[in-house]
Amino acid sequence: MFYQERREGVYLISNILVSVVYLGFVLGQYQALGLTSENDLRFWGVSILIFIPVQIVSRILIHIIFSIMNTVVTKEEEPTIMDEFDKLVELKSTRNFYHTFMFGFVMAMVAVALNQPASMMFLILMITIVVAGFVGDISQLYYYRKGV
Repeated sequence: MFYQERREGVYLISNILVSVVYLGFVLGQYQALGLTSENDLRFWGVSILIFIPVQIVSRILIHIIFSIMNTVVTKEEEPTIMDEFDKLVELKSTRNFYHTFMFGFVMAMVAVALNQPASMMFLILMITIVVAGFVGDISQLYYYRKGV
């Protein structure tokens, strides 16, 4: 298994774990607070604004830990250059990420247009962020495994 495949597998698992823990925490807080519709928008807005840095920081920490563990276990250092294949894999997986996110965004707007509560829109957006990250990681793993 190549370095990139191992890295994407670790990213995939960590993305799922961090997202499930955070979404569980947010849903627990939402139910415990019993918010009114006026405070509902503020709660969900803050939850998403906190979720984005949580994802970024967790990705950075996982990358650091993975690099250290991989170097210790395999005696193989992280590649310092990206060739055309790596760039193409990254571009295609980023495309898949953005398509998934845009689909989820449109679905969130459809929920608003169908007079669903604001919490539904924000919940769809949070789930979309998680699923889009999942799709991006799976895409990279697939393209590295099967080729472009």
